[in-house]
Amino acid sequence: MANLVFELDKKLDPTSPLDRTRNKMKLVLEEANIYIYNPIGEKYAETRTDLEANISGTSTNDLYITDVVKPVIYTNNIGKKELLQKGIVIVSGK
Repeated sequence: MANLVFELDKKLDPTSPLDRTRNKMKLVLEEANIYIYNPIGEKYAETRTDLEANISGTSTNDLYITDVVKPVIYTNNIGKKELLQKGIVIVSGK
């Protein structure tokens, strides 16, 4: 369900009539302590353990996340973050 909500986030305009339904779905996930994290635009380092990356282009300096295929999904149990799903991202140099 978290992946489906992420896909809706990517595709729906915030002014869409479905925005309210999408927000309710997010609330249900958060009540179950499931959180979706979208790392788009962040600087990428090979030391990140929460992502699987496909590097596009030839530059390996200053790599940034340009697209997110699947988000990072984690749970928060008793104040401790636990990874449920690694994110799958596209990375390129700027």
